[in-house]
Amino acid sequence: MNTQTLLHTLPLYRGAWSALVDRLHFGWQRLQSLWVEHSARRAAEDAERELAQLDPRTLQDIGAPQGLVGQRRWQEEQREARDVERLLDLRGW
Repeated sequence: MNTQTLLHTLPLYRGAWSALVDRLHFGWQRLQSLWVEHSARRAAEDAERELAQLDPRTLQDIGAPQGLVGQRRWQEEQREARDVERLLDLRGW
């Protein structure tokens, strides 16, 4: 078995400059990951907002989940009921 000793002692700490560079590097990586996460969340919210404006039949045609189609139908029925109530109130019924 061949064993050799190290020529220099190993430093047990990092220098101030190296520690600062590491902190800046890790901070930059964290900022980038937060930005990617924020962008993805914003894109999902935009897509959800667009889907909320579609007609239930269109949602069904494009293959949206049945829960979303049902929710959209319920919202549509509620809106129609409010419109009818408002129209009846205007006519004094």
